[in-house]
Amino acid sequence: MTSGLRKAHKYIWLALVVIIPIIIIFSIKDLSVFSSEKDEVSQIEYSENENITSFENDIIRASFSENKIEIILKTTLKNSSSVVYAVDAEGNKSKIIGQLTTAGIYTFKNNAKPK
Repeated sequence: MTSGLRKAHKYIWLALVVIIPIIIIFSIKDLSVFSSEKDEVSQIEYSENENITSFENDIIRASFSENKIEIILKTTLKNSSSVVYAVDAEGNKSKIIGQLTTAGIYTFKNNAKPK
């Protein structure tokens, strides 16, 4: 390596030491991982008919009947794929109902109406 290449190599690495952390800071500053504020939970609207229970918020609309569960995703979720579980009264997962991927209508068969 000649003296000119050594100088250029030194200055390039010094510039990278300064530029790379700045790029990293600008790329992660808008992520919600580092915010101390809690996201507000959107209001859920419930409605009940004789055999159908449903609720709705900004992202999802779900309807439960005796033998099927219908979920309508209004917008795409942050996760590329999400799993729908049945939970008991304490919040423990009991069984997997299905999987959600993109915005759309999902219908799952069910043996009994969820509580």
